[in-house]
Amino acid sequence: MLTYSKSDLGDQVYPVFYNPSDQSDLEKIQNLKSNSFIYVVDEIDSQVSDLIKSQSPEYQFSKEELQERVSDFFRDKDKERFGNWVYYPWKYTLVHLLPENDFIKVRTVRNNYKITPEEQQELAKKKIGIVGLSVGQSVALAMALERSCGEMRLADFDTLELSNLNRIKAGVTSLGVEKLIIAAREISDIDPYLKVTLFREGITEENIDRFITENGKLDLIIEECDSFDIKILVRQKAKKYQVAVMMDTSDRGMLDIERFDLEPEREIFHGLLGNVELNSLKNLTSNQRIAFGLKITGLETLSPRMKASLLEVGQSISSWPQLASAVFLGGASIAHVGRRVLLGDSVNSGRFYVDLDQIVPTEYQEFNINIPAKSIVDSHFLIPNNVMPSGYLLSKNEVIELVNQANLAPSGGNIQPWIWVFDKKGNLHLFHDQKRSHSLLDYKGIGSLFAFGAALENLRLAAAKKGIEIEIIQQIKNFEEDLIVSIRFLSKVSKEILVPFGELYSGIAIRNTNRKNNGRIPLEAAHFSQLLEITKDTEFELETISMVSELEQLAKVIGGMDRLRLFHEQGLSDFISEVRWSENEAKETKDGIDIATLELSSTERAAMGLLKDPRTVRFFRKFLMGYGLTKISKETITSSSAMFLLSGKEFIPKTYLESGKVVQRIWLWANMNGMSFQPVTASLFIFRKVLDDPKHGFKEHEVNEIHELKRAFNLLFNKELKMLEIFMFRLNFAGEPSVRSYRRDVIDTLKFID
Repeated sequence: MLTYSKSDLGDQVYPVFYNPSDQSDLEKIQNLKSNSFIYVVDEIDSQVSDLIKSQSPEYQFSKEELQERVSDFFRDKDKERFGNWVYYPWKYTLVHLLPENDFIKVRTVRNNYKITPEEQQELAKKKIGIVGLSVGQSVALAMALERSCGEMRLADFDTLELSNLNRIKAGVTSLGVEKLIIAAREISDIDPYLKVTLFREGITEENIDRFITENGKLDLIIEECDSFDIKILVRQKAKKYQVAVMMDTSDRGMLDIERFDLEPEREIFHGLLGNVELNSLKNLTSNQRIAFGLKITGLETLSPRMKASLLEVGQSISSWPQLASAVFLGGASIAHVGRRVLLGDSVNSGRFYVDLDQIVPTEYQEFNINIPAKSIVDSHFLIPNNVMPSGYLLSKNEVIELVNQANLAPSGGNIQPWIWVFDKKGNLHLFHDQKRSHSLLDYKGIGSLFAFGAALENLRLAAAKKGIEIEIIQQIKNFEEDLIVSIRFLSKVSKEILVPFGELYSGIAIRNTNRKNNGRIPLEAAHFSQLLEITKDTEFELETISMVSELEQLAKVIGGMDRLRLFHEQGLSDFISEVRWSENEAKETKDGIDIATLELSSTERAAMGLLKDPRTVRFFRKFLMGYGLTKISKETITSSSAMFLLSGKEFIPKTYLESGKVVQRIWLWANMNGMSFQPVTASLFIFRKVLDDPKHGFKEHEVNEIHELKRAFNLLFNKELKMLEIFMFRLNFAGEPSVRSYRRDVIDTLKFID
């Protein structure tokens, strides 16, 4: 029967028991039965029939024999006064039931011997607490059906909403009713003799001790609430009172068990959270809740569809999803394992999965993840014979020093696609390591050509600083050739050689990509003038936008293109392979993008990690979703002091090689003047590939979207479509980056031919 933590619930909440052996109660029963609005269920003969069969399971009664035995049963009993009558006021229904012990015996007879009678008696002594009655309702009903306890304490403050009806056993007639009351009514329908204690205010710091200990300590807590501070509080108190805690996550059938009854010193959530203050977990935003939730569940353990859903929170959905099938599976899992805990079976702490998608797999196309090949420094190189010997023969140390300076240049994804070969004539040759740079964003090698240009600019400045005069001979004539340039060393003097922009040499060592998004600080007019001076007398044009409205429009374009890049099989493969997901991985490879350099918040980092599973993005692509992928780009653009586009004239290798030199000068100048620089060029490479390459790999509707985004881009930059869009970047004032990218050892990129 139901009891309450409040006394003002009214007759519409709990069933009323009438003992017909009491004359006063009998009169009330008669009054109810005479009311035409009251539905009467009097199936006492059927129940007694079940009772008789349970007492003689070895005997197969005929229908006539059973009817005779029921008549004999009531021969010396007043049928009207037998058992109990239970009135359900919210259903206007009066039910005639067996006495409690007989009712329980008959109702649980089909449990034998999956649950033995002795175990059933033991379970009747147990008290369980369930916190949260969305997922918790399925647990409560499963355990009530099996009668796995003698008392349930239910805690929840929320009411039923229409969006809950995808997973809560209820109907539209219960909208606005407390979830806890819905569950309690359902339990009393199943077994009105089962004691249910309700905490309508939910769990609070004020009532949790009472919830666990009042009228006897709980034997098991099932925690299924949404509030992280309450999740922590429940476990802290469970540790104190040494009560086991179980939780189901409704994803991949993950069942979480913490045996604080056996291990009171065990860290909550298996130590995944570290030290957490309860107050810091109150009033979290949706994004903060996702990030914190991922700490609890773990990223790698989520199903692909859950990962996809989390990236859509705040975009196309307002909260994380739950399905009835998963909720009911979780209810069954907890009911089964919880019963074993209550009976004293050996159940360990840990996490366990009943993943139906894994048990009954469905086929899906795997993405082919492109892992960068190792350096080809030991391969054979065809040294050109059209280069005169150098006039000055560098020592081995001088070669290493110059190449080291050159290698500090930027490259897309920090892939460092260069191989340097120093030949017998004293010349240095730059080759393209195409195995390392193969990617969606390196169409015809244009991304690598930019990186080579930046490296050559570093080498030019470093050589001049050492008093070495050089000649750079362009060797590449067509895109995708291996040999890029040859460098002759003409002479060496004892002092620095004055060359254009030689003062930028000191910026080589400090140059970095800074992705911090600090508050927006506009550039001054003098900054724009100096930038134009750098591009003066070159074949390139530099455009800029800095109005907030323009930046917001550009953010939509960049966000949309970032989304589409990840939809592309090669684009996603590039992304997964170029990110170094841990500090150890970044140190080991010394290339790629250290995730720490992305300057992500914990929420953004969690979102980024969701993309490591290609199935997540494949799901987005199939169902035209994934707009949550655009969120990170938005702040990148809108926090900029200004956005810039460098444009050229001809689609030839030289254009991209020379553009790398120009952008490197701008980059060095910006960092030397306290400005942060970040390339935002991926969309330009995709635009070029879709325009030129019929085998671009995008679907038709994606191509249409790319063309729409290109049109929106050209409302901001290159409006007359007369130039070749080469490189886009942002400048802002963000201070020092948290981490700098690693560089491969010089020896891994340099070969000496003896």
